[in-house]
Amino acid sequence: MTERLSPKWLWALPPLILIPLLAVHFWPRGDNTWLLNCHNELYDTRRSDQLQHYMIADFVLYGSAARIYYRYFTTEGKPVANIIMQGKRLSREDDHFPLAMSTVKHERLGPPDALPAHFNQLVNFSDRNLANDGVHNTSIEVLQHDPDSQSMVVRFLPSQAVCSCVYSR
Repeated sequence: MTERLSPKWLWALPPLILIPLLAVHFWPRGDNTWLLNCHNELYDTRRSDQLQHYMIADFVLYGSAARIYYRYFTTEGKPVANIIMQGKRLSREDDHFPLAMSTVKHERLGPPDALPAHFNQLVNFSDRNLANDGVHNTSIEVLQHDPDSQSMVVRFLPSQAVCSCVYSR
């Protein structure tokens, strides 16, 4: 039972151990991972032409998964609402990100009359799409891209809103 391994088998052991370790180390990861941080100023022309709120939208695109975090603030920096969406990325292009969001959660942190119109519209639109179709489709289209500063200007569809973003990959 205590047979010794022949020298031929001893030479085979290092490659058998090394090949899986090298495969794990050099396995491609993160080619299609994007972290976008976008910001926008929100105006409500029904009230006045003055700045009403700030919005920060964080997009996490990892492989085929997607998450969106919308955060809304007053001009003084007080948080008033949040929206979290989770779903999948339908395509892996670097200039167009079609997304199918299957879960939407929203949180109101202030009185209803103090919420930005964008928040109310996005909640109503996404809730209606989830109820009717089971999914809220949206997409991000890259209009300008500067890899040196890791910034881009994007348009959100179907809303047509345009934001500036910084990103990391």
